[in-house]
Formats: sequence, structure tokens, C-alpha cells
Amino acid sequence: MEVKSKSSVVTNRPTGDGPSFSICIPQFNRTSFLIEACKSLCAQTFKHFEVCISDDCSTDGREAELLEFLRGSGLTFVYQRLDRNSRYDANLRNSIALGGGEFCFLLGNDDALASPTVLEELHREISSHPTVSVVITNYEEQGTGAAFRRMRSTGIVGSGPLVAAEMFRNFSFVSGVVLRADEAKSLATPLWDGSEMYQMFIGCRMIASGGCLLGIDEIMVRKDVVIPGESVDSYAARPQQKDCAIQERILPMGRILPLVAAAVQPYQEGETRESTVLRVATQLLVFTYGFWLVEFRRVQSWRYAAGVYLGLRPRNLLNGIQLSYWRRSQLAMLYTFIGLFGLTVPVGLFDALKKHLYAIAKA
Repeated sequence: MEVKSKSSVVTNRPTGDGPSFSICIPQFNRTSFLIEACKSLCAQTFKHFEVCISDDCSTDGREAELLEFLRGSGLTFVYQRLDRNSRYDANLRNSIALGGGEFCFLLGNDDALASPTVLEELHREISSHPTVSVVITNYEEQGTGAAFRRMRSTGIVGSGPLVAAEMFRNFSFVSGVVLRADEAKSLATPLWDGSEMYQMFIGCRMIASGGCLLGIDEIMVRKDVVIPGESVDSYAARPQQKDCAIQERILPMGRILPLVAAAVQPYQEGETRESTVLRVATQLLVFTYGFWLVEFRRVQSWRYAAGVYLGLRPRNLLNGIQLSYWRRSQLAMLYTFIGLFGLTVPVGLFDALKKHLYAIAKA
């Protein structure tokens, strides 16, 4: 029976035991893409799941269309429209809170499952590893067919703060991340709202505190559903700021280091904690921030990218994290080197090397 409450929750969830999976989708203004994503859920051979959609007060006026599709789809679903726009992190947290399943499968609202057997295969692997708390799967871009292998083999990766510190970048793409629901809900916090990386904090904290990470070397998600004649909002489509002032630009990605440190450091002490911070910062500078400096030069301007570089200076990255003078000096030297690379390497050369750099980053 479908129920609609005063809090704008619509559900046809049956009574009884919860499903194996809650497909948790934070939604905002991408109704056509979300419906396509749900079609991939309708096709699943494994049926013991529900769809949990948290709508962040969308302004496209298509709620009735989405609900009509859900009602006619045969899917078990829970839908809630928030009464105000809360942004990505809070919206993802709410989609997790809506779930009644054993595991939360996180899915972007413009991504789809890669094949009809994804949930069947996932259930089989999790059943073979009953201690698992977190699962990371692979994905491919629908438009290009390019495969992104976050995990190079199937099996238990491990647990503990060092594993979390090694794996944190694999949480940056939300789709295909799977979390044991009761643990994820117990860690719910608004402290990292605005970071756009809520799943990274929750996943790293679960692993750091002793939860087992299971890697699955299968393509389970199709990233960026393609619908002819429609597109989604993208940083690359925003107006260029070629003549902007070179000034410090504080972007959400600048909060990643404090976020990961907060996730793992309660389980470390002294020298080990400092070593982990430097290890995480090194990965960010070499594999993440350098790429984004080149990318912002491409889609905006050199001046804009220079402002991003200033916003990523160590005093901002550390944001209250204590490091020895020697480790701060190491971080400052690496920051300077990556900045010179990101602001001077020819964009064409970087594109030619990108595939090889990505392979190195994942090795």
C-alpha cells in the first residue's frame, strides 16, 4: 500500500523483513536521467531490493512524472522531497536514512546499473564474505565506454586506518559504493556538509574502525546516462572566467584532507597519525589536485586555475591538523612542485599522458 505522510514521504514499502539492498539515490533536477537509472533497476534479476530517493527540493516541476513512473514500475520505493535545498551531502545522508535494507547501494541520479545481473552478482559476493562492511565496485562511462577500475581484484582488501588512508580516493565517485546500512546510519553527521564527499567520510570511518572492505573487480555502474537532446549541469559548461582576478579560491575539494584525517585519526596515535596525514596529502596533491589545476585551465582559464592553486595552499589544506615542522616542509615543497606542473604543463601533453598517469595512480 502506498503511503504519503505530512513529511512528504511517498512509499509502497511492504511490511515484513527489510530487503538485502536499498538503492540510495540523492536527486536534484535530473528527472529524465533518474528515470533511466530506475529502468536499469527494473531489469534486475535479483528482486530483493528497494529504491530510496531523496529529492533536494528540485525546481524542475517533474515530481508528479517521477512518482507516476515509480508507481507503474513495480519497484519497491521510498521517495521523500525535502522541504528546503540542503545540498549534496545532506541529501545523500537522507537517502541512506530512508533505507530499510541490510546494505545501501549508493547511486548517482544520472548513473545506472551496468547489467541486469549486477545485484545478483553483488549479493553472491557479499554472501561469500559475511564480515564485509564496505564494498567498492568498478564503473564505466556510457558515452565513451571508458572503464574505471577502482578495484583490480575481487576479495577482502582489509580493514583499519591504513587501509582507509590507501583507499579514500576510490570513494570520490559515489555510484557503486556499498555500505552496511546500520553502520552507515550510526555514523550520520552534518560535520562534512559542503565537502561534497560525505560517502568518503562514512566509508573511510567504517574501514578505519575495523569494518572489512570488499573489492569487486566487475563493472557494475554505467556513469553518466546518455539521453539524446538532454544534458546535466556540469562544471565544464559554466561560463568561462578568462580575465578574473588571481585570488584564493576555496573549493570543496580543499576539505578532503581534513575529512579523511577526521575519519581515520581516532584510531591512530603520534607519529603514525602524522605519517598518515602526509600520505593522504601526497596522494591528493599528486593524483587529484594536479589534475584539477590542468582541468580548470582547460574549462576556465589559467588565472582561475591559479586562484584554485592558492586556495589549496598547505595552511588551508591542513585546516587545524597538527604536523611537525619537517612534515609541513615536505608538504610545502610537494605543493609547490605540483603547482608548477599543473599551471605550466601543456594541456595537450597532459591529455596524451592521462591514460598512463591514471594507470600509475591505480597501481
